[in-house]
Amino acid sequence: MAGGGNKAKGGKSSSTAAKVANKKRKAPQSNQGNVHQKRAKAADKAAPVKKKFSAAKKAKKAAAAPKVEEDEDVEIDDEDVEFFESHGQFSSFLSTMDRNAISKSTKKTALNKPVKPKTLEQIEAAPRAAPAEAKSSIIDISTKLPVKSFDGALQPNKLMQEIVEEVHEEEVEGDDDDEDSDDEGSDVGSGDENDLSDLEVEEVPDDIQRPSTTSSQAEPAAISPDELRAMQARRLHSKKEELALLCESILESPEEAVKKTKDHPDQLSKFQQLHAMCEDTDVTLVKLAMLSELSVLLDVLPDYRIRLGSDGDSSGPQKKKVKEMKDFETNLLNQYQKYLKYLSATATAKLSTLNPNQSSRTQTQHLDFGVAETAVKCLAELLKVKYAFNFHLNLINAMVPFADSPFPTIQRPACDAFEVVFKVDKSGLAPLEIVKDMANYVKKRHHRVSERMIKTLLVMPLDTTMEAGEIARRVAKSSRKKRRRQQKDGDGIATGLKEAEAVVDKSERDKTQGDILHELVLIYFRVLKNSTYSPAMPAVLEGLTKFAYLINLEIMIDLMKVLKALLKEDILPLAAALQAILTGIKTLQGPGQELKVDEKDFVDHLYRLLLRFAQGENVACFNTALHCVEAVFIKRKEIVVDRVAAFIKRLLVVSMYLYPHQMLAVSALIRSLFHRYSKLHQLLENDQDRVASGIYRADVDDPDFCNPFASACWELSFLGKHYHPVVASFSTGTANLEPSLPNEHPKAMLERYDTVTSGEFVPRVSIPKANPLHAKMLKQKKAKPVFVSQSYAAPSPFLEACLALDEPRDHDVNCFFVSVE
Repeated sequence: MAGGGNKAKGGKSSSTAAKVANKKRKAPQSNQGNVHQKRAKAADKAAPVKKKFSAAKKAKKAAAAPKVEEDEDVEIDDEDVEFFESHGQFSSFLSTMDRNAISKSTKKTALNKPVKPKTLEQIEAAPRAAPAEAKSSIIDISTKLPVKSFDGALQPNKLMQEIVEEVHEEEVEGDDDDEDSDDEGSDVGSGDENDLSDLEVEEVPDDIQRPSTTSSQAEPAAISPDELRAMQARRLHSKKEELALLCESILESPEEAVKKTKDHPDQLSKFQQLHAMCEDTDVTLVKLAMLSELSVLLDVLPDYRIRLGSDGDSSGPQKKKVKEMKDFETNLLNQYQKYLKYLSATATAKLSTLNPNQSSRTQTQHLDFGVAETAVKCLAELLKVKYAFNFHLNLINAMVPFADSPFPTIQRPACDAFEVVFKVDKSGLAPLEIVKDMANYVKKRHHRVSERMIKTLLVMPLDTTMEAGEIARRVAKSSRKKRRRQQKDGDGIATGLKEAEAVVDKSERDKTQGDILHELVLIYFRVLKNSTYSPAMPAVLEGLTKFAYLINLEIMIDLMKVLKALLKEDILPLAAALQAILTGIKTLQGPGQELKVDEKDFVDHLYRLLLRFAQGENVACFNTALHCVEAVFIKRKEIVVDRVAAFIKRLLVVSMYLYPHQMLAVSALIRSLFHRYSKLHQLLENDQDRVASGIYRADVDDPDFCNPFASACWELSFLGKHYHPVVASFSTGTANLEPSLPNEHPKAMLERYDTVTSGEFVPRVSIPKANPLHAKMLKQKKAKPVFVSQSYAAPSPFLEACLALDEPRDHDVNCFFVSVE
């Protein structure tokens, strides 16, 4: 009976517990909603994959779970009520207990089968696992900057927004977990906590599981410009340090820098890591990375040209060190080629979007231009140093278009690099390739190229004529056949000794210079013949003037015809026309003397063009006009003296409109002509003493018919009273036929007394000395009374104090020292 009573009592207690549990389950939904909310969030993080199949699981569990009928007729004993009231703290688990989970069937899982040990070959064949640092790498929010749109609004990065929201949710969940730690810590069903949380998440509706977020959580606050600049500065500083350490490690061991690094997530070599920084979004970092890679390559690349292994070289066995060196050179060449392609493509792409005629640029265009400018400077530095290294042809092909760029900061480095190569390369192979590419580029551009690009060819050190080049070409051809025959016969000793010599073969050098001269003349004649007027015309004519003595007679005859046609059409500007005249005169005086051609056509055009300086047209090219006059009358003897006298009168008329240093140059040239041609002294005499001499015709453009001896050099008298002291004294000396000093030639006078370039008066005006009577006059002025008559008004106290200040203060100084003592 006792046992039956106990059973009845146990049945009562169990029914009472179920009743209490049902009552607690019918509690307000606010507390259960919070608990379900926490469980739902925990379930989202713990098992995000199970959520996809929550509907199917819910259906299965609902079908499998037995329905427990609640017994509402069970009577509750007072002892049971007292028991639960006294021990209520131990019944908190009933609020979260699920009856379906209690009736859930459990199955024992079998133990894992023993794993069969792997062999050594299987272990080695398996891929290496990623390092722990890469797996658990923390995303740096500072590397994900927001994007600024064209209207100035900041659009936050999506990845950053998600990370910020997750961090905020974790903080909220941490606070809720701390508050309910007592309730969850003593849970009886904690052994099956994952399944319980899954069921609770499935039963909670979407509106309770995902509460409506506030505006601050849905839309994070926009980053201020100051914070954005601070983030960019911190990131740039860290990247600079990383870039410096990377460059130092490459220079310490270049052989290891080309190998793959296991510490890197993508297993990139140090060279590849350095090159990857060139593709960053920060423009400043991109420019720094390009310059750093340039400096590293200039230090690492060898001076010799790397020869890649061919089939014949790699057929035999090789030593380990030889193979390692070849692998290193191959990887280094690949990296160098990749760098060249990147620089060329970057500069071309950035410059293609810019308009040279645009007055102002946007911020994006300004940044793109800075990147392109840095890329061109890097290419120019590589060309200056590695003009004979591998891929020098690709480097030259990339640099030639930049030498014709409309942007001065892009054109200047390219042209300077070409000039350096022309001067440094003694063999002439690299200059020959540059000139060939320029010739193709000029033809492609229909002979419309910039003057600066053609002027770079003037520094070419050519001293071989075309005839000598042809002879050297035949000699070099026969020597090449001889070397080929020796290699075929197996006599490689002579060939190796020839290559080991550090002296450039004279026949090869003459042949190369002959080819360069041929390409130069081809460029010049294409510009002269195939275009009415090109901006490069003055540079072309200047180049023909310099290299005219090297060309042969056949080309010289064609050149004379082209120059005369250009001057006859009168379409050239003043500077180009004067350069064409100088080219024709020097060509006829050099190897063209055998042509027996009169220079009168060029002299007449020169006489006509001199008058345009009096109209203020392009006075900067006056030096070229003086060179033409010197080439016609000083460097050779003129038979017709009237022609020389006509030029003297024309020069004196023009000098009245020129600057002082140009007046001095004209006076120096006229003094030289007076000393060379003694018949010109009658121009310094009075023209009234001459009988039946006629009238001087200054309006006639032909120097042979202007009758210059009918006048006198009255202009020298005017110049003798010039405000410039040197002009006045030198003109007076010229009229008196004083001898010329060695340093008083026209070019020296132009450079010494130039006031336009420096902006200072030469010679400087000396400060005049003080007049000895000035002190006496100042003393008399102070002694004069302030008022005309003392009887009208007495001086005021203020005036007396002012007059006392002008008196010596020796007594005041003495009083000061006495008071101090």
